[in-house]
Parts: sequence; C-alpha cells; structure tokens
Amino acid sequence: MKLIDDNFEDYFEKGSPKKVSTPHEETEEEREERELIETTIERRSNKKRIFLALGVLFIMLLLFFLVYNRFFQPDKKECVMKGRIADIALKGTVFETYECKMLSYDVVAQGNVVKSEFNFSVNNDSIAEKLYKYKQTPIVVQVHYKEYKSSVPWRGETKYIATGIDTVDIKSYIDNVKDIPLPQGPQEPAEPNK
Repeated sequence: MKLIDDNFEDYFEKGSPKKVSTPHEETEEEREERELIETTIERRSNKKRIFLALGVLFIMLLLFFLVYNRFFQPDKKECVMKGRIADIALKGTVFETYECKMLSYDVVAQGNVVKSEFNFSVNNDSIAEKLYKYKQTPIVVQVHYKEYKSSVPWRGETKYIATGIDTVDIKSYIDNVKDIPLPQGPQEPAEPNK
C-alpha cells in the first residue's frame, strides 16, 4: 500500500507536460564563436591581473620609499653641538636608549649669546660611558649627531642621535663666545673741545 501517489499533478505546473530536454548539438559556427568569447575573456582577465599586480607593486614601493625617507633617512647628515652635559639617563621598556640633556651656548642674531638646552638620544654604549664621565662637570664637549625627520622607538625618544663625542678646550670655547662683537647701541655724541 502506497501512502503517497507519485503520479500527482504539480500545483505550479498546471497541467503542462514535462519537457524532456535533449542536449543541443553545437554547430561549427557556434563553437568558434564560443571559443572566441572564452579566449577574449581570458585575455581581458589576464590583463586585469597584470595591471592589478603592477598597481599593487607600485603602491608598495611608494609606501616603502615614504617610510624609509621619513624614519630612516637622516634629514641632516652630520651636525655638531658644543656644551656641557647636564643629565643622562637610560630610558625605555622594550627598547632601552640613553637620553641626554646638554646645556649649550648659542650665538644668535646680532651677536647675542643665549644659553639653551639640547636633548638628544644615544644608542651606543661606548658614547654613553663617555657622556656619564662628563656629566655635571665643567668640561665642554662637542657632540656629533645626525638629525632625523622623526623618532622611532628603537633609536630613541628624540630625532637627534649622537654618533660621536669629543672634548673641547674650555678656554678656546669661552674665547670664541667672548670674541663675538656685541651690537652697538646708540652712540653719544662726543663733547666738543673748548
């Protein structure tokens, strides 16, 4: 006994007889047209892939250049600053670097001498040992450094990175600062001889 009759009429087909599809045989012209379309699509997709790959490569090279130029290329190759070392400390948790503070005397416009503070980073242990030796002493040192556009954690907190240190003869340093001509104020007229 069958519970469901397999020969029932489908509600959606409404009495239309089921069509049995026979495979369509391709003619020679249809086959050539289909192959032409398939090869054209393959060529177009290959060109798109090539252009996409070249575009991605160009963007990656541009990003690499911008990052290298911003963080790894020095803005100024070699600079020098003279002064006294006021403080040096080892800072950082993951990347430890020495951060230094130097008091320097700069000559600015009109020959004025100005005392300023210069902060720089040291990532070389031998330079840091020398700086510890000169810390809070009257010895004037000359720090050679490179200036970068930005700081990165493994290089230090500042964009100034020390590359060398020399001592400076303090007498010649003071004489150089003293020999700077100071600007002359208004002159008083000379008194006439009577």
